[in-house]
Amino acid sequence: MMDQLKTHTDKRGSLTIVERGLEIPFDIQRVYWIHNVPQGEERGRHSNTEMYEYVVAVNGSVDITLEDTNGRREYHLDSKEKGLLIPPDTWDELRNFSPDAVLLVMASHNYNPDTYINSYEEFLNYIHKKK
Repeated sequence: MMDQLKTHTDKRGSLTIVERGLEIPFDIQRVYWIHNVPQGEERGRHSNTEMYEYVVAVNGSVDITLEDTNGRREYHLDSKEKGLLIPPDTWDELRNFSPDAVLLVMASHNYNPDTYINSYEEFLNYIHKKK
């Protein structure tokens, strides 16, 4: 689900807020950002069995496809005032990064390769078992 983030603007500029318990339903354990993605390259293309992620395009734009037991959904993040929650058991594909894109990711868990599903076929088998 995409959120319109609270932004306060005055003569000094803008301040945009993301708060645990409101937009972010988890404690943040890790923060990273994706940038300098070459034209035509994709990121993501995986699912995580435990981790929530909340993403914000703090610069530029990126297209994100999410898939879970409810089907596929497409999102276009093009504003630092929009945030997108990626829950566990959700396949994500990140593509069409603008040359200046910086995607900020706030995650509920530290990196653990054992919780990732990196094969789309394996992901489909996994979510069909969860139904």
